[in-house]
Amino acid sequence: MKVFEESWIKSLEKRYDLTSKYTTPFIVRLALDPIVSKERAKIEKWFQTLPEDVKPDILGRLRDKNSHQHFGAYYELVLYQFFKSIGYSVSIHPKLKEGEPDLLVTGKNLEKPTIIEIATVFDDPDWTKAEQKVDMILDRLNSIKHYFFVSIMVHSEHIPEKIDYKRLIQFVEKWLDSFDPNTTHTIQETEYEVDELKLTLSLIPKKPKQKDPIVGGHMLPARFVGTTQLRRMLEKKIKKYKSVKDLKLPFIIALTMIDMPAGETGLLNELFGKVVVIIKRTPNGDPVSTEDRRDFSGLFTPKPGLEGKPQNTRLSAVLITRSRWLERGRENEPAKRLHNFGVIYNPWACNPSDHKIFEGYPQFVTISEDKTGINLGWINKEAEKPFDC
Repeated sequence: MKVFEESWIKSLEKRYDLTSKYTTPFIVRLALDPIVSKERAKIEKWFQTLPEDVKPDILGRLRDKNSHQHFGAYYELVLYQFFKSIGYSVSIHPKLKEGEPDLLVTGKNLEKPTIIEIATVFDDPDWTKAEQKVDMILDRLNSIKHYFFVSIMVHSEHIPEKIDYKRLIQFVEKWLDSFDPNTTHTIQETEYEVDELKLTLSLIPKKPKQKDPIVGGHMLPARFVGTTQLRRMLEKKIKKYKSVKDLKLPFIIALTMIDMPAGETGLLNELFGKVVVIIKRTPNGDPVSTEDRRDFSGLFTPKPGLEGKPQNTRLSAVLITRSRWLERGRENEPAKRLHNFGVIYNPWACNPSDHKIFEGYPQFVTISEDKTGINLGWINKEAEKPFDC
């Protein structure tokens, strides 16, 4: 059983031969693009190490054109290999009363088995839909072949459902034709605004002077970065496996954020509450001192309304997986993807996770504690131990 089996690859080539890269599913690009040949080989190698009984499920989800399914299975592979690489035994889909979490980690220096549930967080569905509309615009514009590249900046707050592509293409072609490729050596700009579609088009001279598809880059509209999807996913996973509390097993959510711009600060805010500034004043109202504290909105935070009791104590920690493609030194050099890990512990967990499991990796832990509160902070913050295997 292979992930990138030859007959499956041929069926993709036949089906997507004339499809633009802007509208091709991620798994198809992964399967066909020669630039990611090393990544394919790595996935194949990892897949062959799996127990036979789980291979059909992982294979089906890896090949799924739905990115939610693909990346869920992909990160099961990544974390399965990661924990094995640092000396632990790993079981896939252990059975609990509520279902089958992704991984069970045992052995080495662990006092108790640890349950790992992978949470793959995608961006807000409305934003994803907007990106799909932009991809369609790029796809249509890339049907134009000309002597120049064009960079497209989208300014629309709401990209319309129906776009007059014929009108847009005619506008761009006429604009490009107004420049002589032999005498135009600087960037030129124009605006296109019809209905709610607002674009800035930048003409970029190129060499050699031959006609090629024009899209040379694009920029999406600016937006407010929220963490709604992140919080919803964490809440869903926490509520799913309630039996871990009675089993007295550490429970870790392995968080991967595929295309969300929310970073470390957003995650800490969702777990421990947002930072607020407390200003102490004299009886006359003059400020004496300021102090940064977190409010009570976090998933872990003890709530005054709950008599100061912490919430979600069955969750022991959140493991953060940061994945990135390395820059390539040469145009045809195969792309390489690395993964870095960090962990944020729940100081109020009923079944705390053993810190030794992530020794040497960035960890957000309790630094000090007294009657006034808990001081939390990072250790090994700058440590980078990229995983590639």
